[in-house]
Amino acid sequence: MERDQWSEAIREWVESHREEAVALAAALVQIPSVNHPPHGDEAEMQRFVARWLQEAGASVDMYLLDDVPGLKEHPAYMAGRVYRNRSNVSGSFWGGSGRSLLFSGHADTVYEGHEVWKYPPFGGEVHDGYLYGRGAYDMKGGMAAAMMAVKCLLSLNAPIAGKVHIESVVDEEHGGANGSLAGRLRGLQADMAIIPEPSNMRLYTAHLGGGIWKATFVGKSGIGFSGEELVSALDAAVEFAALLKAFREYRWGTMIAHPLWEGKRKPEVTLLSLHSGDGSRELQEKLPAMGELNFWIESYPGVSGDEVLDELWAYFEAHLLHYPTLAQCRPQIKPLIRYLSGSEMHRDSGTDNFLRIVASTGERVLEAPIAPPEGAPFACDGFMFNLYSSTPALILGPGGANAHAADERLDLESYHRLIRWYAEIIMDWCGMTLVKGGVG
Repeated sequence: MERDQWSEAIREWVESHREEAVALAAALVQIPSVNHPPHGDEAEMQRFVARWLQEAGASVDMYLLDDVPGLKEHPAYMAGRVYRNRSNVSGSFWGGSGRSLLFSGHADTVYEGHEVWKYPPFGGEVHDGYLYGRGAYDMKGGMAAAMMAVKCLLSLNAPIAGKVHIESVVDEEHGGANGSLAGRLRGLQADMAIIPEPSNMRLYTAHLGGGIWKATFVGKSGIGFSGEELVSALDAAVEFAALLKAFREYRWGTMIAHPLWEGKRKPEVTLLSLHSGDGSRELQEKLPAMGELNFWIESYPGVSGDEVLDELWAYFEAHLLHYPTLAQCRPQIKPLIRYLSGSEMHRDSGTDNFLRIVASTGERVLEAPIAPPEGAPFACDGFMFNLYSSTPALILGPGGANAHAADERLDLESYHRLIRWYAEIIMDWCGMTLVKGGVG
């Protein structure tokens, strides 16, 4: 077949296998694989993926992170997680003289939460063109699209010249990424990688960095019957929350936008939780002695977690006069997770060629121009590729809504088009072996 005929065959196959594609994504959503540090429930999900890969004809590697030499000694490793019964899985297809491509996704999801869901969080139900459930959008839909794209090409007997890998790692959420690091140290490299995080069909060649910190406040409790000078840890925490909001505005007004985020969402400073007083008692009869505030700060690539904290402390000292309780009750700040470094895909002739292929195949599938690459408005494990491996990583995934929230959902039309897009990318990037009457 000629190249255009292959595109038409891919389109027809995806159209005729829509129900199977939805069933696969739903099956993944129906497997709870919640990450609750330091543990995680990815085991059943990983066994499902391993079986699917094996039945599809892949050479499968399933391994525990603790069995990867050098993982715990690596400078990017984050200690404190438990990996019993939490295996990484990868499968490899085809192979030859063509270029290689790796689809790398994470099996774990965040907790379903206490919010009210319209549809069951692990039901995998379809309503009005959306598949609902925890992980449907982030990122089981993207993983299912990669799996279906490979199945499409296998079913069509496409003579793919290069090797294609599908990798499902554990412990990406909540500051993880040890699973992604383990995959690189295990030796799974490729000429290019695609991370199927939910990009809403946009090309993200970079992503933000981010970290979570805890500020602890120790005041002086009691009631001042004898004129004691009391300090409310709650007041200090509230003042620090106000300072963080002011710090966000300061950063937005002074930082120079990275070119890939020009005119886009700026790095956030986000309050996550505030605790003070004795929560076991309905009535509080004294000033709270302890307060805790958790917060998240993002930055562009090239900024470390230490630099983020140094900037915050400098702002704190410069503006302390406006926060009198903080002057008496200074916070003690410690990180709760590793700082997820921002990173950018290295650009050279090889990656530029890959991006041209991604854009041209995308225009064919979406029947619309593809916007230039930009920076992702979130942190992820892409830095394990861009900073600690020879494999550059592009973030490209489906559309949807409500990642990490109630009624998370995958846009099924974008999902079906993504399957086609992935298959087209494989064909043009990995190449096709010369066959009689075919193309090379």
